[in-house]
Amino acid sequence: MRLLKSALLATAAIVCAAPAFAQKSQDTIRVAINNPFVALSSYNLPLDEASVFYSEVYERLVYYDEHTQKYAPALAKAWKRIDNMTLEFELRDDIKFHNGKVLDSSDVKATIDYITDPKAKVQYAPRYTWVKSVEILSPTKFRIHSTEPTATDLALLSYRFHIWNGELLNKAEDKDDYGRVNPVGTGIYKVTTLDKNKGIVAERYDGFNTSPNKKAQIKRVHGIPMPDRQTQAAQLMTGGLDLARNLSPDSAKELGTNPNLKVTYVDTGNLFYIALDSQNLSGNKALSDIRVRKAIMMAVNREEIIKYIVPGGDVAEHIQADCFKATIACRYSVPAPKFDPAGAKKLLAEAGYPNGFDLEYLVFAPNRPIGEAIAGDLYKVGIRTTVQPADINLYRRQQGDGKLQAWSILFPTGSYPDAGNIFSVLFTGPAMKYFQDDVIEKAMKDGEAEFDPEKRAEIYKVAFNRINEQAYHLPVSSIPTVYVHGKDVKLTNNPYSAGENYAGDYAWN
Repeated sequence: MRLLKSALLATAAIVCAAPAFAQKSQDTIRVAINNPFVALSSYNLPLDEASVFYSEVYERLVYYDEHTQKYAPALAKAWKRIDNMTLEFELRDDIKFHNGKVLDSSDVKATIDYITDPKAKVQYAPRYTWVKSVEILSPTKFRIHSTEPTATDLALLSYRFHIWNGELLNKAEDKDDYGRVNPVGTGIYKVTTLDKNKGIVAERYDGFNTSPNKKAQIKRVHGIPMPDRQTQAAQLMTGGLDLARNLSPDSAKELGTNPNLKVTYVDTGNLFYIALDSQNLSGNKALSDIRVRKAIMMAVNREEIIKYIVPGGDVAEHIQADCFKATIACRYSVPAPKFDPAGAKKLLAEAGYPNGFDLEYLVFAPNRPIGEAIAGDLYKVGIRTTVQPADINLYRRQQGDGKLQAWSILFPTGSYPDAGNIFSVLFTGPAMKYFQDDVIEKAMKDGEAEFDPEKRAEIYKVAFNRINEQAYHLPVSSIPTVYVHGKDVKLTNNPYSAGENYAGDYAWN
C-alpha cells in the first residue's frame, strides 16, 4: 500500500494535465501483461494472459455455449457420433485463415497430428493424446478416432483444440515454433506484432465469419509487457494504459477513487477451495480423523469471507461442491458442512484435541488475504494455523513430496468447465495420494466412459457427495477477476463463456 500511495503521489501532479485514454480515438486498447510471453499457443504456452489473445486468434471446431449449456457450430457446421470412438465433422467451406488460405480438413489433421506427436513440446499432453487419428473423407469432411471411449471428446474439442494453418505448420522447420513465428488463425483478431519487449498487437480480422455472436468490438488490442504492479498503477492514472487485470483489491480500491478510472469485477470459474491431507502423508495425524477435517470446515465462515475478503464478493458464486453452475455434469446432493464453530470445538474434543493442534496451511500467494481470514477462523476454535504463501511451483514440489497438510490453490475451471476435468486435476496423480478413495476413482473412470449426459452427471454426483461426506475439500467461493480500466472502457459478456473474458469482450463506452 505504501508503494502504491507513492506511485499515486508521484503521478498526481500530471493526472489533470494528461490527456486521459487518448487511444480511444485510435480505436486501440492498451492492456498490461503481467507475465510476458513470446509465443501464442494453447499447446506450448497455455498461460492465462496469453489465452486472452489466442482464444480470439485461433478458432475451434465447435463452441460449448455455457449460457445455454448446448454445443454450437464454429469451424464445423455439423457433426455426428458414428460410435463411441468416432466423431464425424463437416467443415464450413467459406472460412479463411488470416493469410487468405481456405480452411479444409487437412488443417485439422495437421494440427491434431502435431499435438498428438510424442516428440512435440506440448504441455498437458493427456488433453490431446486420447485422439488416435484423423481420417480425411473430403476437403470438408473428416473423422476423429479416439484410442478408447471418451465421453468428454466433444467438450475437449470445444475447449482445448485450436485449429492452425496446416500449410504453414507442415512447412515449419520446427513445428513447436508455430505460435511464435506464424500465429495465423481464423479468429476475430489477427496478430500483427509479437515481440518480447513490444508485446503483442492484435487487429480486427475483417474476414471473420465463423459466428454471428462473436465480434471484435475494438479494432486493435495491444498487450504491453509490464510485470511491475506499481508501474501499472502509475500508467493507468496517467493514461498510458487502458486496462489491467488482477491488481490487488487494495490497489484496485485506491485506483477506483480516480475519476478517470473504474473497477469492474467479473465472476469467473476460478475455484478457491481448502484441501486436507486425509492420509497422514505430511505427518499431521489429526487430519486423518474425519471429525477433525469436518471441524476445520465447520470453523470457516465462508459467507463472511465472501462478503468482506473475496475481491468482488458481490458477484462471486457461493458454492457447495467443487464445481459451478456452468460446469458440465456438476451435480451433488450432499452440501459442504455448514458454519458451526461450537460444533467444530465439540468434534475436536471428541477426536482428542480439546486444546486444538498446530496446522501448516499453504495458500496460493495472490489469495493470501483469504487464507489469512480462514486461519483466523481456525484460531477461534483452537487450531493454530500458520499460513505459507506459495507460487504454483512450490505447491507442486510440496505436493509431490507429500508435505502438504492443508492447502488452497486457485483452480481456473472456467478454461474447461467439465466435472471430468475438475476430477482429473484435483484427484489424480500426486493429488490423489492425499485421499486414496476408491469411490471417487470409480466415479472418475465410469464418468469418462459414459456418453449419456444425465447418467454421467449422476455418476459424478456420487464423487462430489463423497468429497463432502469425507471432508476432503471445502469449496469456499469463486474468485472474480479484478479489472481496473479507463472510464471509456467497458467489459461485455462473452457470447459463449460464463466465466471468462477475452480480447473481443473489451469495448468502448
